Amino acid sequence: MSTEVHSVRFYQPEPSEVKCLASDDDNDQLAVARADNSIEIWNISTTPHVVRTILDTYGTVESLAWFEKRLFSVGLQGSVIEYDMLLQNPKTMHPLTSGSGWCVAVHKNNKQLAAGTEDGYINVFDISSDEIIYNRLLDKQEGRVQCLAWDHKGEFIVTGSVDTVRVWQVSTGHAIHRMTTGRSMNNLETRVWAIAVAKDFTIITGDSRGKLCFWDGKMGISIASYQSHKADVLSVCVSKKGNSVHCAGVDPLIASYERVKMRGSEERRKWVKSIHRVIHEHDVRSLVLVDGKLFSAGVDGYLAMSSYPPKMLVKYPPLLQSPSAYSASRAKCLLLRYPQSLVLWKLGGSEPSKLLEWQPRNNNRIRTAALASNAKWMAVSTQERFGLFSLVIKEKPTIAKCKIDTKDNLSASCLSFSHDASTLGVATIDGDIYIIGLDQNPEIKFRYRPLKDKKLTAMISHLVLSNDGLYTVAADLNCNIIIWAKGEVYSKLPTYTCSITAMSIQPSTNNLIVVYADHKIVEYSLMKRKYTSFSRRIHDNLPAQWLNRSYPVHTITFDSRNDDIVMLGDDSTIMVINKKKELPVPEAKIPRISSGGKDSNVDDGSENSNQHHPMHQSPTTAFHVIKKYKHLVHFGELAEGEIVAVEISPLKLLEKLPSNFRQKKFGRM
Repeated sequence: MSTEVHSVRFYQPEPSEVKCLASDDDNDQLAVARADNSIEIWNISTTPHVVRTILDTYGTVESLAWFEKRLFSVGLQGSVIEYDMLLQNPKTMHPLTSGSGWCVAVHKNNKQLAAGTEDGYINVFDISSDEIIYNRLLDKQEGRVQCLAWDHKGEFIVTGSVDTVRVWQVSTGHAIHRMTTGRSMNNLETRVWAIAVAKDFTIITGDSRGKLCFWDGKMGISIASYQSHKADVLSVCVSKKGNSVHCAGVDPLIASYERVKMRGSEERRKWVKSIHRVIHEHDVRSLVLVDGKLFSAGVDGYLAMSSYPPKMLVKYPPLLQSPSAYSASRAKCLLLRYPQSLVLWKLGGSEPSKLLEWQPRNNNRIRTAALASNAKWMAVSTQERFGLFSLVIKEKPTIAKCKIDTKDNLSASCLSFSHDASTLGVATIDGDIYIIGLDQNPEIKFRYRPLKDKKLTAMISHLVLSNDGLYTVAADLNCNIIIWAKGEVYSKLPTYTCSITAMSIQPSTNNLIVVYADHKIVEYSLMKRKYTSFSRRIHDNLPAQWLNRSYPVHTITFDSRNDDIVMLGDDSTIMVINKKKELPVPEAKIPRISSGGKDSNVDDGSENSNQHHPMHQSPTTAFHVIKKYKHLVHFGELAEGEIVAVEISPLKLLEKLPSNFRQKKFGRM
C-alpha cells in the first residue's frame, strides 16, 4: 500500500537565542534561558529533551543557578526570582541592593546564594527550605559586577568587572585580592565577561580582549594568559577535577585547555592548548560541562551537546516544546502553534490555504493547544486562561468561543481530543484532569485529582484519550502512568526509570503506545489491562542502533489501513515498525527505504547519518527507517493513506539571525 506524504515547509517560527545555561548535576536537569524571557528545563539523563517551559519570568533572565531542584534567576528587574516547577511560573521575588542583577551563583554545602548587581553590590542570601533570606552585602565596588563564582569551600566569592578580578572574603565582606587584567593596544577598558573557580582555587576568566587568563586565588597573582580567541570570551567552564577548561564567545570557536605535569616535576603543572572545535556559527553565550559532555548555546538558539574523546556532536534546534503542530485527520486541516498565535490551514488541494489566525489577549504566550480530528473544535491555553472554540470551515471560516460551566481555572499543561471528537481532556497546570463532553453545550463529565490523590507525583506531561473518550491516560514527569475509565481509576502501568517523550492510543485497537527517553517502546492493551505480545517480544530485543539514537521520539502515528504499522518520529527520522514481521537481531543495521528525492545527511553525530542505514527496498524485519527530514516537528495522518510531515529548514532559521563574527578563512572573508 502506498502512502502520500504532504511536506509542509511554511511553518517558520522565529528562533530565540540562548542567553545562559545552568545545570543541576545531581538531578540531570539543564535550564536554558532564552532572549524571549522564557526558560526551558531539559532532562539530560539519557536523550536530552524539554520537560518544562517557564513562559513568564517577570522580566529578563541574565543568569541562572540551581539548588536541590530549585531554580533561581536574576535580571534587569532587580530581583532574585525562584520558580515554581509545578505551576511553571515565578514563586517568590527578593529585591536586590541595588540595581539590575547580572550574575548569580549558589554554594550548595553552605546553602547560600550570591548575586551581583549593576551598581557594584554583591548580595548574599541564605537558602531555607521554602525561601531565601537576606544575609549581608559585601563592600561596594566601582561599576557593575559582571560575573561571580564561589570557591570550593564557600569561604570566598570571586568577581569579574571592568579591568579587574576581585577575591572577596564572605565572612568579613571585604575584598582580599584585587587583580588587574591589563588593556588592549588601543587602551580600551577590558571587561571580564566570564569566571570559573577550580577546586584548588585556580581562577579562570574570559574577557573582552579574547583572552583566557588563569590566576592563583590564594596569592592573588596571575599564573598564565592565552590569546584564545579573536574576539570577546563570553563563557568559561571548568571540570569538577579542575584539570580541563573550555571557553567560547563572539568568536564561536570552542577552545579547550588541559593542565599537564611538567617534565621532571610532580608538583609543577602547566595549562596547554587542547582541542579546538567550531560547533556554532554565531556567538556562544554559555558553556556547561556535565559528566564529560559539554553543552553550549548562544545566538543561533541551538543547544549543542559535544564531547571529545569520544568524538560526538548533537545539536538540538530552537523549537517550541512539542507538540507544536496538530493535524485533523477527518478534515485535512493543520493547526500550527507559534509563541503568540495559532494558524489553521487547509491541506490536500493544489496548494495550502490559510483559514484563520487566532491570537490570545494581551499577546500572552500560548502554552499548549489541540485540534479535533473533524476540525470542528480547537482548544488552547495560555499560562492564565483556557479557551474552547467551535470552528466552522466554510468559504468564510468562523470561530466562536464556547462557555464551560465551571469556576475552576482550566489553564492547561496538556490538551487532548478523543479521535471521534466527542470528548476533550484538559490537564491543568496545577495537576487536575477535566473530561469535557463536546455536545452542543460542552460540559464537564469527570474531574480527576491525581496529585491530591497521590496517583501522580509531578506535573502532568502527557494526556491522551481513547477513540471514543472512554479511557483517559495521563503520565507525569516522574514516569507514572495512570488510566481512568468512567470516572474511576482503571489501571496503572509499572513505573520506568526514564521519562516519557511520546504517548498515543491507536484508535482501532485501543492499544497504548509509550516511548521513553532511552527509546524503549511498550504497548499496553487498555481493554485487556496488560502488555501486548508485541510489547513483550521487543522488551529486550530492540535494535542497538535504535537505542543509541541522539534525538527523542516526539510523534507516534498509526496507519488507519493497517493495525500492525506504527510510525515513530524524531527530529530527523521516521522509524516504521511492522508488528507482524520478525524482529531483527539487536546488532543488525536498521534498513532504510528511500522516501523519494534526494535524502539529506544529518549533522547530528555519526550514528544518525544516512550511511549507517543501508538501503533496502523491501525490508524483511520489523524495523526500517525513512530518512528525509531535518527538524521534523510533526508527522501525522491527514486522511486515509495520507500523511502530513511538518518540518523546519535549518537554513530558514539561520536566515533570521543577526550577522556573525567575520574572520578570514584561507585568505578570503
